[in-house]
Amino acid sequence: MIQAMTGAQARQGRRIIKSRGTGEEHWRTDFLGLRSDGQPRNEPQAFLIEMSPNETIVPHFHEVDQFQVFVAGGGGLGRNNEVAHPIAVHYADHHTGYGPINAGPQGFSYFTLRAKTDPGAVYLHQPGYREKLKPSKQRHYLAPVTLSTEPVLLSRGGVALEPLPGNQDQEADGLGAFMLRMGPDMQTTGPDPRRTGGQYYLVANGSLDRNGRSYPAWSTIFVDPAETPLEIHAGSQGLEALILQYARPAA
Repeated sequence: MIQAMTGAQARQGRRIIKSRGTGEEHWRTDFLGLRSDGQPRNEPQAFLIEMSPNETIVPHFHEVDQFQVFVAGGGGLGRNNEVAHPIAVHYADHHTGYGPINAGPQGFSYFTLRAKTDPGAVYLHQPGYREKLKPSKQRHYLAPVTLSTEPVLLSRGGVALEPLPGNQDQEADGLGAFMLRMGPDMQTTGPDPRRTGGQYYLVANGSLDRNGRSYPAWSTIFVDPAETPLEIHAGSQGLEALILQYARPAA
């Protein structure tokens, strides 16, 4: 199955929620799936968090693999005091702690993208978190991403699929993160999702056209691992999209 959502459509559901770790308020916009309810579900989950000024999300881990894409505002993640370049991609394996996430005075916004719904964060300051840890490869990286200016994207003469820094080659289990860059109205075929645990396409610049509909920034498309490779059509302004691939489940 392929699921897609435009940023404009998703933002109609933006709402204020309280952090389960600190009780601080911030904004959440669901793109795909539902908010965690304590039960794991084998379905994708994508949402945007827009942190309040100077808010902190305390260190924690999740039961599922996840990508986060920092897209607006400014702040720090763990020991990295400045994250956005203007955007950055963070990956953490399941049961791998990270944080804190510290928003600056203008707030800090990031997408969380999961191939499977997580039952809820486990915070490292709360008693009993060690009992919830399970074996993991503990992969964890943060990669800056630079977007093209409008005239450069409009004049692009070819298609490029660039591995993100720290992830030069797709790993044997399918994990990978790439930036796809295409000029106006170009077409290509995406990587094979059947070698992965699922893929997200996150439009960062220009637009992606599919089935007669335009998906501008920040639209999300999830490709199930049972699907064939996605046919990609760049819009009239070109396209830059992150392709984020999950590892295949262990046998």
